[in-house]
Amino acid sequence: MKKKLFTAAYMLVLGMLGYILVQLGVIDTIYVKRTDGYPINLQQAGDTVSVISTGQADSALISSGGKYCLIDMGQTEDGHIGVVEYLKLAGVKEIELMVVTHFHSDHTSELLDVLDSFRVKNVVMPNLTQQNVPTADYFKTFLTKAERKGINLKPAVKDAEYTVGNGTVKILADTYNDLTINDTSVATLFTQGDFTFLSTGDGEAEYEKRLLNDFSQKVTLFAAGHHGSSTSNTAEFIKAINPDFITVSAGRYNEYGHPHKNVTKIFENMGIPYAVTAQQGTLVYSITQNRLLDKNNFSGDGYVLQRNTD
Repeated sequence: MKKKLFTAAYMLVLGMLGYILVQLGVIDTIYVKRTDGYPINLQQAGDTVSVISTGQADSALISSGGKYCLIDMGQTEDGHIGVVEYLKLAGVKEIELMVVTHFHSDHTSELLDVLDSFRVKNVVMPNLTQQNVPTADYFKTFLTKAERKGINLKPAVKDAEYTVGNGTVKILADTYNDLTINDTSVATLFTQGDFTFLSTGDGEAEYEKRLLNDFSQKVTLFAAGHHGSSTSNTAEFIKAINPDFITVSAGRYNEYGHPHKNVTKIFENMGIPYAVTAQQGTLVYSITQNRLLDKNNFSGDGYVLQRNTD
């Protein structure tokens, strides 16, 4: 245990030192090997989607043409990289668009820290009816802080589009306020050329059924709904979107058993490759090459090698 704690502390200090050296221009590029085993190339990864290993929580960073979109910002477990820490290591200074899918703590725990740490231009959040508006103090603080910082707060409206770098983020449906809080999740589709990334937050089975009335097309990358829970990810929905690859954000040994075996069985039966943060740490998917970057192999010149998912 002591050895593991020492290693984690050592890697954290080494990573932050490397980040400072990059910012000062002393070195041009570094690898930071996280405690989850992922070597992050801070300069040369190109346009990517990072599904950050934050425990039993959710956070995804779209990096496109030097611009960034952050979808959720939750962290639940020590020993995992924090959202703010990951963004700083990745060289993020300004966030073009931030999407809060819904107001559960495993999706918003670092919300205020992100607002304090980066210049955020636009925030999209659920268009909530009065009965669904959070009463917690952090929500009031969030609204006050956003107003003070001049951040554009946007309620989710179907078909609204936001430019992020070389792509666009589209809101796929209006907020479903008559179901559960999970089902108020904002569904987004990021499109860049032939690449598409679908995020549905914690939307459950009825949510997915309704969403298919507004959206039904093949996608490149899908972030599994509700951490891979069987309350989401129905066979009908997965078949309709037919993703090339699926990421699952879940904590190691989490009390819910995510991802549920019957869900991963659906993926397997359909021949869809998938990866789970609990097992593989932070997942970084290349937009331009349509591949998951391989965390186990990288070449001496600093480029992360690609793993073909065909």
